[in-house]
Amino acid sequence: MLVGAALIAATLGLRAWVLRHAYFVEDDFLFVADAAASPLTVEYLTELHKGHLMPGAKLLVYVLTAVSPYNWALASGTMLALQGAAAAATFRLLWEVFGRRWAILAPLAAAVCAPLTVPVLAWWSAALNGVPFQLATALALLWTVRHLRGGRERDAWLAAGAVAAGMAFSVKAMLLPLLLFAVAAAFCTPGPLAWAPSAALRARPRFWASMGALLLGHLVVYLSRPADAEGAGVPDAGAALGQARRLLAETFPVGAVGGPVRWDPVTPAGGLLEPHPAALVAAWTVLGALVAVSLAYRPRWAWRAWALLAGYLVCVDVLPTLVARGRYQELVGHDPRYVADAALVFALCLALAFLPTRWEAEGERGPRWLPRLPPRVVRGAAAGATALFVAAASYSTHTYAGTLSGDRVRWYLDTVRTSLASIPDRAGVFARPVPEDVVLPWNGARRYSSYLLSPLAGEDADRVADPRPAAVPMVLNDAGFLVVAEPAPDSAFYGPPEGEECVETLGGQVLWPVHSLGGPGLVAGLAYTSGGDAPVTLTVGDDERTTELPAAPNGAAWYVPLDGRGEHLLVEVPDDVCLTWVTFGELVPSVEGNPWEQEETEQESG
Repeated sequence: MLVGAALIAATLGLRAWVLRHAYFVEDDFLFVADAAASPLTVEYLTELHKGHLMPGAKLLVYVLTAVSPYNWALASGTMLALQGAAAAATFRLLWEVFGRRWAILAPLAAAVCAPLTVPVLAWWSAALNGVPFQLATALALLWTVRHLRGGRERDAWLAAGAVAAGMAFSVKAMLLPLLLFAVAAAFCTPGPLAWAPSAALRARPRFWASMGALLLGHLVVYLSRPADAEGAGVPDAGAALGQARRLLAETFPVGAVGGPVRWDPVTPAGGLLEPHPAALVAAWTVLGALVAVSLAYRPRWAWRAWALLAGYLVCVDVLPTLVARGRYQELVGHDPRYVADAALVFALCLALAFLPTRWEAEGERGPRWLPRLPPRVVRGAAAGATALFVAAASYSTHTYAGTLSGDRVRWYLDTVRTSLASIPDRAGVFARPVPEDVVLPWNGARRYSSYLLSPLAGEDADRVADPRPAAVPMVLNDAGFLVVAEPAPDSAFYGPPEGEECVETLGGQVLWPVHSLGGPGLVAGLAYTSGGDAPVTLTVGDDERTTELPAAPNGAAWYVPLDGRGEHLLVEVPDDVCLTWVTFGELVPSVEGNPWEQEETEQESG
C-alpha cells in the first residue's frame, strides 16, 4: 500500500510541475466569461457547450469564477485534487478485485502514470470533462464490484451516484452503465459467457434497471437541449476514417505504453501525439507481446479483457469523437484527450488478462501444459517492465511541459488585471479581439475583450463588458496594456464638403453608406463643437444608441459603441451642433507593447 501511495504521490508531484507551465487557453476563457455573465440557472447549467452537456462542470466553473476569476492555482489545483482522487480510487479498485498483492502495482502504474492523461489535465476546459469522468469511472467500477459480490444496497446507491456524477461532467458517462454491465457479465458472473448477460440481469435486476434508467434519462435530457453549431453533426467519411485510424492505431497504443517521448505538432493548448514510426513500432510490439502472453497463459479471461478494451475504445471514445469532430481535419485523431479515459480501462483489462480475481476458482486459472516460470523470474520481469514504463511515461510527461505556453498567457492576463484596476474616469474601454494565442478567431464575437476580460475588472466589470460612450477611447493592446485607441485604418471616415467646417445635415440628420456585419468591436466616433450639452442618436441597422454630447465650444470627440448590422449609418444631432468628422469601424491601440517603456525611450532619445 505504501509503495502504491508513493507512486501516486510522485506522479501527482510531476503533474503539478507540468501545471506550472500551463495556463488558461482557448475554451477556458469562454467558460469563465460565460460564468461571469450568466445567472446561476438551470438554463445556464444545461446549455450545451460544443456538444457537451456538463452541468456539474459548469457549476464548478461558476463557483470558481465567483471566488476568484482566472485564478490558475485554484482552477488547476482543483483538477489536480480530483486527479489524485481518481488515482486513489483506481488503487482501491485493483485492491478490491485482485486482493492485496504486489502484482497490482503494474496496472496501477499503467493507469496513474500514463502520458495519455497528461494533456487532458493541463487544458482546464478538457479537464473539466475528463478528470471527473476518470474519478466517476473508477468509483462506479469499485462500488459495482462490491455490490455484485456482497449484495449491499449501500454499494448499489454509491455506484449509481458515481454514474450520475460522471454524467454531470461528461457526455461519455452516459455509456458507463454499459461498461459496468460488460465487466459484471464477463468477470463477475460464474458460468459460460453465453449465459452470463442474462444471469447477471437475473442476479441484480433492480440494480441494472436503475443503471438503464440513468442512461435513458441522461439521453432524454441531452436530446431535449437545443443543439449548438459546434456540437454533434454528420461526420465526413474521409475525415472520420482518418481520425479513427489515428486514435486506435497510433495515439492510444503509443500513449498507453509510455510514449510518445516527443510531442508533435504543438498547438496553443499543448502538443499532440503524432508518433515517430519507431515509437509506433515499439508500442505495437509491447502491446502484441502483452496480448500474446496473456492469451497463452490465461486464454479464457485474457480474450475477454482485450475485447472489453477494444469495445470501450470504439464505443466510448472513438464513436462519440467522430460524431462531435468527424467534420474536421484528421489531425483531431492525434489529440490524446479523446482517449485519455481509456488509460484506466486499459489498466483494469491488463490486470484482468494476467491476474486472477479474488473470486476466481482455482481450476479456472489457465492451462497447465504451458511451462511455469519460477515466481521470482515472473516478479522480476514484471517489476522491470513496470519500472521501464514508469521511466518512459515520466519522461514523456516531462517533455509535454515544454509544449505549453502558459508563461506568455499568464503574463498577458496579469498585465490586463493590473491595467483594468485603474481605468480613467473619462475613458471608455472598447472591445477588440484578444490575441490569437489566447482565443482563436473562429470563436467570433466570443473572442472580444468585452466578453472575455471583463471578469478581471472587479467593480468596473460592467464598464468593460458593456462599453459606454466616452471622450477618451481606450482598448487593451496585444500585450495587455490599456492604451488610448484610434480608428482602424479601414474605418469609414466622413467629413464636411470641401470649404465647409461642418457636416451638412437635413433637419439635423445625416445618412452615410456603410457595410456593417455587426459585432462588439464597432464604434462610431464624432468630432464636434457645441455650446452646451446636446443629445445625439446614432443608428446602424436595428441598433440605435442615444447619448449626450458634453459641451465643447472649442471642439471635442465622442465615441459610441454601435454594433448593429446594416448598410447605413444615421446620425441625428441638434442644428446648433457642428459635426466636423465622423468615423465608423473598429478601434486599434495607438501603442503596442508597454506604453511606459516607449515613453521612457522617447524621453531619453529626446
